[in-house]
Amino acid sequence: MTASTRNTIRTEISRIPTAIRKGALQALGVTMTGVLSPIQEIDTLTDWVVRHHSSDPDAGIDAIRKASPLQTTPVSVTPVDNALSATVQATSTVASRAESTALDALQKANDVHQDALGRISALSDSLIQNSKVMSKITARLDKAEHSIGAVNLDNDAIARVVNTVVADAFAPFKRAVDAVGAQDVVADLASVYSTETKSAQDVFGVDVRDPKGNPVMVRLWNDPSAPAVDPYFVWTEKVLRHFLLADINGDNVWLGGEKGTGKSESVRQFCARTGRAFKRINFHKYTTCEDYCGATGLVNGETVFVKGDFLMAFTHPSTVVLLDEVTNADAGELATLNGFLEPNSAVSYGGAVHTRANGVLVFGADNTFGNGDESGRYTGTRNMNSSLMDRFAQVVRMEYLPLTAEVDAVMRHTGCTKELATHVLKSIRVARAKVQTADIVDAPSIRSVIAFIKSLKVLSVRDAWDTAVANRQPSESATALDAIFTATIDQTLIANNI
Repeated sequence: MTASTRNTIRTEISRIPTAIRKGALQALGVTMTGVLSPIQEIDTLTDWVVRHHSSDPDAGIDAIRKASPLQTTPVSVTPVDNALSATVQATSTVASRAESTALDALQKANDVHQDALGRISALSDSLIQNSKVMSKITARLDKAEHSIGAVNLDNDAIARVVNTVVADAFAPFKRAVDAVGAQDVVADLASVYSTETKSAQDVFGVDVRDPKGNPVMVRLWNDPSAPAVDPYFVWTEKVLRHFLLADINGDNVWLGGEKGTGKSESVRQFCARTGRAFKRINFHKYTTCEDYCGATGLVNGETVFVKGDFLMAFTHPSTVVLLDEVTNADAGELATLNGFLEPNSAVSYGGAVHTRANGVLVFGADNTFGNGDESGRYTGTRNMNSSLMDRFAQVVRMEYLPLTAEVDAVMRHTGCTKELATHVLKSIRVARAKVQTADIVDAPSIRSVIAFIKSLKVLSVRDAWDTAVANRQPSESATALDAIFTATIDQTLIANNI
């Protein structure tokens, strides 16, 4: 059973009245130790549904709903001495503060009612504040316990009082969450977090060290939507250092370079290895800020602001946002990004204030470096506003892998021999060099090499070359590519290695 399914079960049980939940605990024979708080009741019933109704959770939830309410008689707690009275008084005082905090959370939710998801962000902040209040309650109780020493107290009575005042304190917050239907989203926000920190060697298989010789560490996350790991992807220390620096500092990073140099896939595999969510947003000539940030529209007959892909990712913990081919878009339509890309940004948009969630990183990937296309091969790209480019702390030139690393990558993806991978890559590297002399328009990428070698299972060497390499190029490149094939491709060598 997935974490999201368990969260859904827990949310449904939390909506069941307290008396019925207590009746279900008794009727279903759920083992209990001591007096359970409302949260413990919900968790205990959730565990029961997972154990006994994993294939049909709805049946388990219905069984709980049908339980007879358990009528409880208010317990009269008579303080046994001044120490107990002091403890109860301290608890009530702190709980009163908790109630005030929770009411503030409700007010915030009402203030941002035009944007349901925006209200969720406010509620999430209130949840954090309530957690701090709970920490204060615990600290006060610990202090009281030490001060009263060996006095014999009725712990059960104290627990009942504490559970009551805490439940009352959180009641306004719960009502606010229920009012906007935010139970699942709040649960999701709380469920994604950094689980541990490991060295780059452990995570990527590359030993990266800081100037003092210490291993560089990277945070790992538990986002269930993280992409799959490509075991054949090859990391180089040079590129990885920029990603690790972004993780440490929270930098925005611009990756520029030729097609096929691994810009997009590097970001995807960074997410895969670190357990982060990955969101790729493609830009084109007609992209507007409403396309990626969001716009006002009708939802169930009501006019509301609907977040776009960028804002959804920007406010989801752990997400790495990839702005792909961003220079295809008009610079004016990208100006909205300026505020969001600031450190510790808090931007008002669509009737709500949006802040960068914990662990969110932003990468730009483009064939240019924001200064337009200097080669004439990337039609449609534009000069970027310098204000936008200034938001990217790192501008990284992505290059083709060294020959040995490319050979390794091709062997992993195709299963071919080292001799065959080396031979084909040397031919492709000749073609890449011809781009600089304008004999060839577009540099063949490692994808072309992989496609060429895989095509050899069925096609002739010449047909495989035309299909995977030559036919991708404009006609003005044909003469140079034909000459490269004739001069560098050894068909006998290839035949002996397939």
